[in-house]
Amino acid sequence: MTRRSTHVDHEVVYAAVGASAAPDLLRFPPEGATPFADELRLGSGADRFLTASSLLMTWGAQRGTGITVADVVHGDGGHYTGVVFASDGTPEVAATADVQFGPDGEPYLTAGTTARLVWPGERLSRRIRIVYTIDEPRRVGFAWGSADGEGVIGEEAFVVEHRDDDSVWATVRGFLWAPAAGLLGLKGRAAIRLVMKEAAGQLTALAPGAAAVADATAADAVDAAGTKLEATESEFADPAEAEAETEDTDAVDGETAEADGDRVDAATSRADGTGTDDSGAEQPDGA
Repeated sequence: MTRRSTHVDHEVVYAAVGASAAPDLLRFPPEGATPFADELRLGSGADRFLTASSLLMTWGAQRGTGITVADVVHGDGGHYTGVVFASDGTPEVAATADVQFGPDGEPYLTAGTTARLVWPGERLSRRIRIVYTIDEPRRVGFAWGSADGEGVIGEEAFVVEHRDDDSVWATVRGFLWAPAAGLLGLKGRAAIRLVMKEAAGQLTALAPGAAAVADATAADAVDAAGTKLEATESEFADPAEAEAETEDTDAVDGETAEADGDRVDAATSRADGTGTDDSGAEQPDGA
């Protein structure tokens, strides 16, 4: 079968690619998925926004929590630019998209980039693909999707925002499905909550001063994540409690880290669809 020139090979293991950008995600997630959202205030001012967004777009949120980013293959932006015409109507070669770089010379993430993420202690290794990026004057970020089916699968969008009151926030929102192989019911929900907690930890890695203490806290983060997984499973030891909890997809842990005392658990407080990304912002570029 011949593919059209506009075809983009997503290489992810779920169908709802890009749904993390939907304004009504928390109310109407993809079928069977658990939606979530969280945010953390990073400070204020244009300098803070530029620093945090540059860190985010060069894997800083992941590396800051001890995750190793391996086997990176950079994408080309992941979208079709169309035919470009000169003023006289003759077709031209489209200009190559500008590539941005962080302070250390590392290129910014682009749609189509693939990588393997290895958690501390090599307890987990996952393949992901960047499915879209956001490059707006006051919003910068990306979303990744699962490129293997070895655990919890879904999509997570990480964004840094410079808001109208001059404050700078890091946000994450997405949707997750429990592992298909054997982790159903209580253990499946525990696995989803662990992923949510780790996403919140990646926001914390963007906070001022986080890089200086990342190495010292990476091991503690791993231990805390494992402890949380065990604790979440034990919460539902009572069958009656398990039955009551079965359909509660909106309940998110709520025990997320604070920086500057301004963390907001948007998984429940924004369930009415009025979250940070629900403002009708421009649809991001990507696959």
